[in-house]
Amino acid sequence: MKRWLRITVLTGGSLLALVLLLWLLLALYIHLHRHAFREQLTERLSRHLHGHLTIREVKPSLLRSFPQVSMELDEVQLQDSLWQQHRHSLLDVQRIFVKVNTLSLLRRHLDIREITLQDGTIYLYTNKEGYTNTSVFARRDHPPHKPSSRKDADIARLQLRNILFVLDHRQKQKLFRIQVQSLSGSVNASDTALQVAVRTRLHIHDFAFNTGKGSYLHNKQLATSLQLNFNKRLQTLSIPAQRLEIDGQPLVMAATFSFAQKPAAFAIQIAAARMPFSSARAMLSPNISRKLDSIDLQQPLDLAAQLNGYIRYRDTPHVRISWATAGNTLVTRVGEWTNCSFKGDFNNELYPGQGHNDENSAVHLYGLRTEWNGLPLSADTIQVLNLKHPVLMGRFRSEFSLLKLNALAGGTFQFTAGKASANLLYKGSLLAGDTLPPYLEGAVQVQDGALAYLPRNLQLHDCNATVELSGQDLFFRNVRMQSAKSALQMEGSMRNILRLFYKAPEKVQLDWEIRSPEIDLDEFRFFLSPRRPGRAQHNKTAKTAAASRRARRLARQLEVVLNACNVNMQVQLDRLSYRRFSARQVQADLGLTQTDIRLRRISLSHAGGTLLLNGEVRPNGNNNRFRLDADISNVQIDRLFYAFENFGMQTLTSRNLKGLLSARADITGNLHDNGQLAPGSLFGTLRFELKQGALVHFAPLEDIGTFFFRKRNLSYITFDRLRNTLQLKGNRIIIPPMQISSSALDMDVNGVYGMPTGTDIYMDVPLRNPEKETRKKGRGIVLHLRATDDNKDGKVKIKLGKK
Repeated sequence: MKRWLRITVLTGGSLLALVLLLWLLLALYIHLHRHAFREQLTERLSRHLHGHLTIREVKPSLLRSFPQVSMELDEVQLQDSLWQQHRHSLLDVQRIFVKVNTLSLLRRHLDIREITLQDGTIYLYTNKEGYTNTSVFARRDHPPHKPSSRKDADIARLQLRNILFVLDHRQKQKLFRIQVQSLSGSVNASDTALQVAVRTRLHIHDFAFNTGKGSYLHNKQLATSLQLNFNKRLQTLSIPAQRLEIDGQPLVMAATFSFAQKPAAFAIQIAAARMPFSSARAMLSPNISRKLDSIDLQQPLDLAAQLNGYIRYRDTPHVRISWATAGNTLVTRVGEWTNCSFKGDFNNELYPGQGHNDENSAVHLYGLRTEWNGLPLSADTIQVLNLKHPVLMGRFRSEFSLLKLNALAGGTFQFTAGKASANLLYKGSLLAGDTLPPYLEGAVQVQDGALAYLPRNLQLHDCNATVELSGQDLFFRNVRMQSAKSALQMEGSMRNILRLFYKAPEKVQLDWEIRSPEIDLDEFRFFLSPRRPGRAQHNKTAKTAAASRRARRLARQLEVVLNACNVNMQVQLDRLSYRRFSARQVQADLGLTQTDIRLRRISLSHAGGTLLLNGEVRPNGNNNRFRLDADISNVQIDRLFYAFENFGMQTLTSRNLKGLLSARADITGNLHDNGQLAPGSLFGTLRFELKQGALVHFAPLEDIGTFFFRKRNLSYITFDRLRNTLQLKGNRIIIPPMQISSSALDMDVNGVYGMPTGTDIYMDVPLRNPEKETRKKGRGIVLHLRATDDNKDGKVKIKLGKK
């Protein structure tokens, strides 16, 4: 080894050995005088304290601050004079490391340069009466002591490791509980100011300005490096705008605390770019955040918040939050709103001077542009007022093709053409259980629509309508639509529909006015048939299906309402047709309830006469029971029989009858789903009068003419008037005894007419010719005939026979 290198190593080793020796001697010195240092440190720290300070042990910590010396203080506690009552030590720390001036130790005097607190609690407690354990720092009188020329050194640095800091102010209901995982700070002091630099990592357990409202930043991790300035003259603490991180989310924060005011005032500003909505919501106190639990934004947004308040009892700060986003997706209870762009703000003091509370809080959205399942929606301003019982209010506008509704119709409606526009003012509650009914005002217009109502297989086209909403009520204006055979012009209203839509659809009342130049009732006989299930849409993606679930629920509920509501219809028709039946000048008052269809004051012109009808139909699957009271006046009987398909009779049909019929019918019966009369279902009475009547080619009479009345015209028998009261009993018509005077025969008739079989009618027919022997008295020879259908082919035959 070269000589110079050997000298260098020896010199360095000697110096190192000397330093280690001195270090060991210092350690020994501190150990030997530890009790003196503990007493001196305790006395020095207690000089301005009004309480009890205990330090269990003082020992050297040489390696911690090499080359300077540190002293380790174990189990340090600082208690105020009333600690026995409240049991909250102001300071309770396992270890405190004190870095001192090494040379001062040789003079047995502590010159403190840095303090590190590790593993413990700093607890600032104030009880409900206003007493605080910080009174330990109150001024106290000291005996005079000899002035010293030495000047106490400033504590230039402070470090905290795993220290729980608590500010528990019971009187003002404030709780700040912060776990200081690491904190290092330096202080630059002058006569007028303190400049503090802090680098820290914190876990915020509670940050509650009002414990009744809950905590901001609950269970959040905070990391930052801050510069703080304290103005001694103005008693203000200012934190310039600086970056910090909360749970990894970068923020910019600035704050000011003014302690000169009584109570002390503070102002905090926070700004964040591209912050997730869920993260921002989680930073708020529960009384605010739980109001926002029902919504979420999938993409981040820009936020700015300001909190202004006072450190006083029951004070809630004035909170203002603003935000902006573009192209976002808003998730709500009614689905996803895509391509969502808007600005907004939150303010918990909507009306100045009325407090910072839920009732005086509001959320505003401005310039909303979005889509809901492909339907565009815009709103200039949306307000959510009174967050205790939130009320949403806003004017919404939209224009869209009706085809976009197919994905939401839930198999109820299928649109094939048309467009719609909406302009609606909405006001209603947001929370389940709130009693405020929704309010809607505005209009929805439909133009050139075409659709199929799938449960009833009804096709409509050329649909135009204006749907007006006013409060709880719904009005249908200028509704026009065309089916394959019918044209409808309608007006209508549904009162209290918004309040009853979900709660009590059976109480909804639909008032409807229908006018039409022509209606074919065969297209609407679905009222008598069970509903067909709608065709489900299977080509939608899972995301689309999930997003439109509530829309389909709305469509299903609309169908429930339409089936359950009570309907009053006023009908005026120029022409009405149903199968063979046709009528003109139809006026009707109809009622549809959950159980039946009520026919009230129906009047119409048919077959040269008039009909007045009242009654009801009770739909029940394929067995639709009906009751009918009818007044028939001067109706051509052949056209009436043809229109009603001969009332189920096979032998006596419209081809066999002529004349003017007036009748009063009180009957019941059954209709099938296809609108046909159920065989054997008619019961009731029929009082009739037939004038200028004729029986044409009635086969049973023509048959007996071949044997008994060959010279008489039995193919065309006329009579001036015929009247009787018939009893309808299922598949039988009971004919009470009646006399018939006709051009060919006089007869007495009674018996039963069967439908289609069971006919058994007895006729007593004098042989004299009414046309030639009208002046003769007496009946002469009487032929006893019996009309039956007991033969195998079911046709009525007339033969000789008494009853």
